[in-house]
Amino acid sequence: MQQTSIDGIAMWSAWQPERGVFFNSYFIADPGGNLLVDPLPLDERDATEIDGLGGVAWVVVTNRDHQRAAAEAVERFSAKLAAGARESSLLNVRVDRALEPNDTLGPARIIAFDGLKTAGEIALHLRDRRTVIVGDALWGAPAGSLRMMPDDTLLDPRRAALSLRALRAVRPKHVLVGDGMPIFERGFETLNACFEARLDSPVNVVNFDELQYFPDPTDPPGYACTAAEVGFLLGATVLGYQTAYVPTGESICPLHWHAGDEELFIVWQGTPTLLSPRGETPLRPGDIVCFPTGPIGAHKLINRATETTIVLMIANDAPVDACFYPDSQKVLVSPQRVMVRSEPRLDYYDGET
Repeated sequence: MQQTSIDGIAMWSAWQPERGVFFNSYFIADPGGNLLVDPLPLDERDATEIDGLGGVAWVVVTNRDHQRAAAEAVERFSAKLAAGARESSLLNVRVDRALEPNDTLGPARIIAFDGLKTAGEIALHLRDRRTVIVGDALWGAPAGSLRMMPDDTLLDPRRAALSLRALRAVRPKHVLVGDGMPIFERGFETLNACFEARLDSPVNVVNFDELQYFPDPTDPPGYACTAAEVGFLLGATVLGYQTAYVPTGESICPLHWHAGDEELFIVWQGTPTLLSPRGETPLRPGDIVCFPTGPIGAHKLINRATETTIVLMIANDAPVDACFYPDSQKVLVSPQRVMVRSEPRLDYYDGET
């Protein structure tokens, strides 16, 4: 196996002369159990290496045409096999777990597609590693690019293109493909180029009822909202858009203001309350609220009503930003995602002499 530049992910490949591409398989190291994705045959040296890394807990097959050497890997490592729920009955090997959209398997969240070559193809999203792994939903060919399979091989090309935007929504840094050359470092940009080439599909349009909302399991009570990514899904590169469902008694973020990002909220549903330097302001559907940079833009939105609030949030995506939390004297520095205390103020040479 060859270690990639992504922590804990290795790969091995086989050249396919009739297609002019490499077929790839991936090993994902995880403390809860290692994963193999769409495994090609392994030689004994690589299998022994995997044994030394803790073996394999799960073999994942992304689509029926990528069974490859899955059965052999399951037997060799005494592993279990997982596949997409709509794909499981199409495999000729026993499936131990049928994966539904948004299920988790070890470090991976499952992304499911529609309209592709098979009915239930899936991909794996490794959030902490900013990586997605696809089977042949996208091909890495020519090298350095991504493209969809030929339209005549797809069940519904237009629907497939719209479905595949779920990969763009997570803004991956790396896109690892089963067919062709993987994309390292510029995954989101390369996905954008792929979708921009689809002039037959409205990949820059989405309706509220098509958005997928996910809770953040780290949110404590009082801040338990669900959010849907909109901007990345549509390919936005300068502005960021999200929508949030705010249940009764919950808030969107603690009181905060930005040094680099100016924000705009549009109340779509409900009657939330805005907390800001101007005090408390009741809001209603259709209200548009600006939060400029600096302390005057400090804000917190809380839902004290019985109806769930829906808010569309828009901001410029500044490459460098500092977010200040006045109630707790914290500062979040982005993109490093470093949280520090803003008090007490330190001298410039503190700790240097």
